[in-house]
Amino acid sequence: MSRALLAFSFLLSFAAFGEPQPEVTIEKVSFAVESAFERGAAVSGELRIPAASRGRLPAVIIVNSTPGLDGRGAFYAEALNRAGIATLEIDPYQGKGMPVTLRHMMPHTFQTLRYLGEHPRIDKARIGIMGFSAGAIVAILASSEELARQYGAGMPRFGAHLALYPQCWYLRKDLRDDRFNGAPVHILGGDKDDYDDPDSCQRFVDQLPADTRPRFAVTTYRGATFAWDHRFGGSSYSGGANKGKGGFVNVIADPEIARQSREFAVTYFSDNLK
Repeated sequence: MSRALLAFSFLLSFAAFGEPQPEVTIEKVSFAVESAFERGAAVSGELRIPAASRGRLPAVIIVNSTPGLDGRGAFYAEALNRAGIATLEIDPYQGKGMPVTLRHMMPHTFQTLRYLGEHPRIDKARIGIMGFSAGAIVAILASSEELARQYGAGMPRFGAHLALYPQCWYLRKDLRDDRFNGAPVHILGGDKDDYDDPDSCQRFVDQLPADTRPRFAVTTYRGATFAWDHRFGGSSYSGGANKGKGGFVNVIADPEIARQSREFAVTYFSDNLK
């Protein structure tokens, strides 16, 4: 059996049989986005609320990459739900692909924060955000104070940000200043990611102002490719590979690194959304 097929089998069994599935109340979410940069902008997704918990809960918004919901979000949502954290996994792209700039996803992001903060079961002061690839960049941008003032005026700020394999070389295209909301931001990356240099995210953090830098952290998994927690492995050409120069991106689904990153996500949000 190939490594990719073995990893896929592992992830399926881990999700279905490795641990008891959390009892959750599931609500389908769909709303139009106001003041967006494209016509017919909308957010759709799935809100999962742990059934055994009472009162208002912490929550995490999960932002997918441009292909949409593909199982990665559910892999983390189940573990977060088991820890008593509600999740809202969203697809803000609606099949339209990558926008001209991911700043265009900020209306979607902050209006999702408002939607979740108005939910009777959610504590609006304890909402975090995580994302994959393009969604990871969105999760980092959401910590920008400039963008929060522009798109989230009058709303609470996110309590914690977790970014899985963002293209950190791209961040400077969308960040116009280095003022952030003060919440912790953690980046998980792989040293075999064909989109970026192994130390690109650490260089990004090192270049932040001294008073901002302590709120940012980077964990780099040795041997991890882009999308190590995907259900499928493979290789495909991407114009965004090699820091935008183009090239082939290899994906190796790695069950052990996926387990580590999922456990990290649960601990990270449990600690920061107390």
